[in-house]
Amino acid sequence: KDYNRYYTERTKWLGDSPYTYQEFGTTAYVLFDEFTANIGAPYYEVRNGGTFPDDTIGLILYAHAMIYREDSPIQNVVIDLSCNGGGAVDAGIFVMSWVLGEAPFCVKNTSTGAFSTVLYRGDTNLDRQFNSMDEVDDKNIFCLISPLSFSCGNLVPAAFKNSQKVTLLGRTSGGGSCTVQPMSTAWGAMFQISGPSRMSFFKNGSFYNIDQGVEPDIYLSHLSSFYDRENLTKFINGLI
Repeated sequence: KDYNRYYTERTKWLGDSPYTYQEFGTTAYVLFDEFTANIGAPYYEVRNGGTFPDDTIGLILYAHAMIYREDSPIQNVVIDLSCNGGGAVDAGIFVMSWVLGEAPFCVKNTSTGAFSTVLYRGDTNLDRQFNSMDEVDDKNIFCLISPLSFSCGNLVPAAFKNSQKVTLLGRTSGGGSCTVQPMSTAWGAMFQISGPSRMSFFKNGSFYNIDQGVEPDIYLSHLSSFYDRENLTKFINGLI
């Protein structure tokens, strides 16, 4: 039900194939419906005239280049995860590193009780260095979430919420915290279940799971508010 409502409303405002990067005045919108990563993609070839790979990381590289191009007007960045059902956790973490600089990925093994935390950084300006030039921390960052924001689409806004660097707009995300575990029967039939690795976030010496979803900082009561980008941009400008 939620799926149809959100996609129908988005199609009304943005069409069947909305732009994954779009600018309205001083605000840039970056749309991720899922997180994808093409292993071995030639990302660094972009600096030599290559094309941006068609995945989440390629979109971030493109968005970063546009936002920081010469004479760029962009002051606000909206990361749209309102229809993001998850995907490759590595790609989701790359989005986190773009915004947060150091992206914490915390996991609890529900079978053994073991915890782990790893910090990631991404080279989004492709200079083969990891520093503040790879981040968008000098911009006003917003993230659009909905009940369709699930799994890794829930992990990313949870990290944003915990960082207090990002303003979440929309409605409470759909939750989901366990990574997918592929399995097969003895006869070779493949299937997937929720695995024992539960994505979490670390705060004040404790791990917190994100199963219940993430509440927005600002609740959007009408679905049109998610995708009427001209009015949403005016609203955002009023918050700055």
